[in-house]
Amino acid sequence: MRQETLTKYVKLIQIELIEKYSYFGLLLILLIEEAGIPLPIPGDIFIASASALPKSNYFLIVASVVTATLIGSTILFTIAKKIGHPLLLKFGPKIRITKDKVKKVEAWFEKYGGFAIVIGRLIPGFRTITPFAAGLFGVSYKTFWLYTTVAAFIWANIYFILGRFFGSVLTTFLK
Repeated sequence: MRQETLTKYVKLIQIELIEKYSYFGLLLILLIEEAGIPLPIPGDIFIASASALPKSNYFLIVASVVTATLIGSTILFTIAKKIGHPLLLKFGPKIRITKDKVKKVEAWFEKYGGFAIVIGRLIPGFRTITPFAAGLFGVSYKTFWLYTTVAAFIWANIYFILGRFFGSVLTTFLK
């Protein structure tokens, strides 16, 4: 029961941030999510919701999404670069991450490079894992930054278009 109450409270805070602080609220919510802190409502919904607002500004929404993505993802990337291997060795087996799985992901990153970052960033559930994996497997920050920017731009545009198209439905759902 307490967990359910906490979840409702966090959802209300998220919605209020968007309504009250608009683009800064969107940036803040996405930054928290992109830094690896799970939220009860995915960031995609907030991008679409902000886009559905009558006076939403395309450039400010895209700038907020890209900025939050780059800052939050850089945090995860840096953590992985600095302490990722020791964390993986210590906790990997406890969460069913075997050496074989690690080798497969590493091979995938080596084979597909920047494309792996873009695809990983666009698949829900992999969005926050991708920067960690990129840092862990030695992707250069320049490569990471470039392809994360491309993915964030695509992500922002997809949900901006969805928000515009389904605006009235999303607004009703969130209220």
